[in-house]
Amino acid sequence: MIGGHDGFIEYRTHFRWAVLLVLLAFSVLALRLFQVQIIDGKKYETLAMVSHVVRNRIQPARGSILDREGNVLATDVEVADLALVPHYVRDPATEIARLKDLGVFTADEAAKVTDMVTQSKTDKKKRFHRLTAKRNLVGSRCPDDLTVMNFDASTGRLVCPKCGGTQMDQRAVIQAHLHELPGFSLQSRMVRWYPARGLTSHAVGFVNEVSAAEVERSEGRLRPGDVVGRSGIERALDDTLRGAPGEDVFVRSAGGRRVEPRDLPEPFRDLTSTPPVAGKDVTLTIDMNLQQAAATALARYRSGAVVALDVDTGEVLAMVSQPTFEAGRRIVPGAGTPAKPPASVRAESSVDSKAYAPMMNKAVEAYPPGSTFKIVTTIAALVEGMAAEDLEMTCPGFYLFRGHKFRCFKRYGHGKIALVDAISKSCDTYFYILGEQLGIDTLAHWARDVFGLGESTGIEISERVGLVPTERWYMRHRHQYQPGFALNTAVGQGDVRVTPLAMARAYAAVVNGGRLMRPHLVRSIHDAVSGSVTSVAPEVQRLIDVPDDFLDLAMRGMYGAVNTEDGTASSAALPELPFAGKTGTAQARERRPGVGADMAAWLQQDHAWFVGYGPAKRPRVAVAAFVEHGGFGGAEAAPVARKVFEAYYAAHADEFADLWQGFEEDFLEVVR
Repeated sequence: MIGGHDGFIEYRTHFRWAVLLVLLAFSVLALRLFQVQIIDGKKYETLAMVSHVVRNRIQPARGSILDREGNVLATDVEVADLALVPHYVRDPATEIARLKDLGVFTADEAAKVTDMVTQSKTDKKKRFHRLTAKRNLVGSRCPDDLTVMNFDASTGRLVCPKCGGTQMDQRAVIQAHLHELPGFSLQSRMVRWYPARGLTSHAVGFVNEVSAAEVERSEGRLRPGDVVGRSGIERALDDTLRGAPGEDVFVRSAGGRRVEPRDLPEPFRDLTSTPPVAGKDVTLTIDMNLQQAAATALARYRSGAVVALDVDTGEVLAMVSQPTFEAGRRIVPGAGTPAKPPASVRAESSVDSKAYAPMMNKAVEAYPPGSTFKIVTTIAALVEGMAAEDLEMTCPGFYLFRGHKFRCFKRYGHGKIALVDAISKSCDTYFYILGEQLGIDTLAHWARDVFGLGESTGIEISERVGLVPTERWYMRHRHQYQPGFALNTAVGQGDVRVTPLAMARAYAAVVNGGRLMRPHLVRSIHDAVSGSVTSVAPEVQRLIDVPDDFLDLAMRGMYGAVNTEDGTASSAALPELPFAGKTGTAQARERRPGVGADMAAWLQQDHAWFVGYGPAKRPRVAVAAFVEHGGFGGAEAAPVARKVFEAYYAAHADEFADLWQGFEEDFLEVVR
């Protein structure tokens, strides 16, 4: 009995402890619930809305590219895309149909977006991804050429003042109806705009998006969607122009709404966005008046190039390659009613065929220079003692060398001829003889080591270096050398290859006192963040140690080529303010499989060259004009150069006031 009583007492004791423990547990839970619901209720109510933290990379504005007068050649403009997050699109069919009714989607576009949303909603990974429903919405700019459009109140549409096309403002329409479109949003981004269209495409270049392989190789520096320069200055100064990306950080609520970190409790308040740093602006040396003049003069030819250099600074005043391409052009099919393209656009595309290499910058591509190389041969022969002003030779129309006839372009020859006339009349026989006496290695030395032909010019953009062969080169690449190769080299034929840019640089050195300048396209770089401007100073790459008398002889020959009746470029002369130079007609017959008869005939013609300087007295600008398979240099390339000189003279007329009366008829009296 007593034992039973003791057991009862023990039971009651255990029960009391159990009750106390239960009461304690419920008290702790009650206190915790009180803290969560009453004390911290606001905090957890806010956190309950949080779906996830969003980190969007912000692309920086790419720096602008300007011409020497400050006119924009390339810049970033804002465009909008229609984006969506599939998870937050409540009723895909209804919302997409609404966008179709608003004129944003065509029937095909609506069907594709519907399929995209439906498939993504069932994918756990993709349903929260931001997808692009439509790129390049029509906004304030023309979708064809990005010109700012005007609003026509009578029609409620936008009108492009340049092409005349009419468009609906898709961005404004979507903005006004976003409240009806859960899950959809407008996303801004920057696209590259080239106001000059194809006029400066080869010098300025273009950009496009990086590939997956490039992203992988960049080790985090590049992301999908980034753009990089692909050619021209856009590529050469890509790091300078690109800037540094920023990051937009925010919290997305469970309902898909954006919640700023400052409206949330810890730890979300520590989330901060980083603004992007815009790229630096680059001002080029390009003179758009000369650029336009060169492009217009070259437009009637299938293929060619023009380069104009300031002889004292090496600044590239014009760089044109024909045919050109239109960088940055974007077209939104079905966006509106486009007008007929202007004549300038049609002209650009008239020869825009792969056969004529529109993407190739022929100003920095290497070709046989023909007789324009004779200036190098002349100076080499004078310095080496192989020629003199009064040295006469007889040209019967050919030069017989070891049983082989090397023919002069003038079939019946020039008869007895001296050095200056040999230059102005381009007597091949005279220079064959000089080539034989000099030898190929001496010619190569003067061309490459003195005048910089066959080596990099140092310009910022990619270029071909060309070739001036030596005896060693022939032994290595052809396994034989023939003395006759030197004769071909002396007249710019055989395996000699130079670029129009390199020839303009070499001629500039002849007329500027013997300074071989580095050609450059960049004039200055402006950092908008710091306000600093870094100017590019002229750079002398080497000094040419040639007596002035010898340079004068070469210049007298070039003056005669343009300004005497029997000079090879006499048809292009400007009597009121003469220029001077040398023509070239380079044999360059080609055969390409599968081309039509018209192109096959074109490929059989010679290359036409003219390289010169102006004014003939007090030279300021050097011009190289090249017409691929154009025919005779004096008839085709020299008139192209003349147009450039005319444009330069017109813009600098006051600087030549004392020269406009013309020069003495006797070109032998002309001095620098």
